[in-house]
Amino acid sequence: MTVLVRLLYASKVSPNFGPMDMRDILESSRRNNVEQGITGLLIMADGHFFQALEGDRKVVNSTYIKILKDVRHSASIILSSQEVDKRQFSGWSMGYVLSTEKNRPLFLSYSAGKYFDPLAMRSAAAESLLAEIDGYARQLGGTESATDTVI
Repeated sequence: MTVLVRLLYASKVSPNFGPMDMRDILESSRRNNVEQGITGLLIMADGHFFQALEGDRKVVNSTYIKILKDVRHSASIILSSQEVDKRQFSGWSMGYVLSTEKNRPLFLSYSAGKYFDPLAMRSAAAESLLAEIDGYARQLGGTESATDTVI
């Protein structure tokens, strides 16, 4: 039986992470996600990754296990994992948002300190932030381009 789930996790970006690493992550995840039926959104802000993965439970879990083994991530934690009736990011094999001066206030509104720290987020706050980003991205005609920021 196929069960649709959404998994949210956060991790620290490795110290040796460079611009080509993000391009590689996006290209490979988009290619693999289309084949596996996964959709989602990846955010990079203040030295952290914050990501939503949607799809079949077994496939999403398998994908997350691969992410745990990726040296570009460390200190990964699951913020939320739940069965859902509908995908939130159905049009995106992997949407991408980079924190910028323009969208920084949004990220900081979900942070207790002066930096965005998704590792310290409650699951309800993580879900709210994703919903807000999704709303902005759709309003602006969001993109999956590795060089564009959707909000």
